[in-house]
Amino acid sequence: MPALITELAETDLLQYVRKLRGLREFPFKQILSILWQITLALEHIASLSMVHRDVACRNILLTESGIAKLADFGLCCQCDESYTYRASLQKRLPLKWLSIEALVNRLFSEKSDVWSFGVLCFETFSDGSIPYPALSNVEMLEVLQSGKRLEKPIKAPNEIYDLMLKCWKEQPAERPSFKDLSHDLRNILEDETRSYGYLTLEFAKNDE
Repeated sequence: MPALITELAETDLLQYVRKLRGLREFPFKQILSILWQITLALEHIASLSMVHRDVACRNILLTESGIAKLADFGLCCQCDESYTYRASLQKRLPLKWLSIEALVNRLFSEKSDVWSFGVLCFETFSDGSIPYPALSNVEMLEVLQSGKRLEKPIKAPNEIYDLMLKCWKEQPAERPSFKDLSHDLRNILEDETRSYGYLTLEFAKNDE
C-alpha cells in the first residue's frame, strides 16, 4: 500500500501559543511565518473550490523546524459553481469561529474561512484565549450583527489587528482573499526581517 511520509509534527499552534503565556519574549517573526504558511495552505484549498470550515489554532500542526501543517479536514467541503456551500443542520460546527453568513444562513465559502482565520489570529496573539468567552452563541451573534468585533489582543501590533478587522467585514465580498492575506503577511514578515538587524544594532549601541 502506498504511503506518504511527512515530518513529524511535535505540537499544534494552540499548545504552542499557550506556552508563551507569561514569557517576556514573544516570537513575533516566528508567529508571522506560521500565519503566512497557513494562508498559503488555505489559498491552495480555495483554488480547488473547497472550504475547510474549521480554521482554528487547534487544527494547525507544527513541526520542530517551524513548519505549519493545516489539519483536520473532517468538515471540509466542495463548493458549487457559485463558490459557496450550504451546510446541513446535522453537523456540529465551531460556532465561535464562524462568519455571520455561516451562523445565520449556513453559507460557507473562501470568505467564511477568511473570517475564521481572523479568529485564529486573535487566538494566536492572545496566548490561545477562547473567543467571546462570556457570551452565549445567541449573544455572540447579536454582538457581531451590531458591528462589534473581538478586541485587539495586547500582543497584536496595529497592522495585524487591522488585518483581522478586514477578515471580519460583515459582507463577504469586502473581505480579503487568502491570496491577499498571504501577500500582506509576507510583506510584514519581510519588513520584520529587514528591520531585525537594525534593531539589534540599536540595542547594542544603547548597551555600550
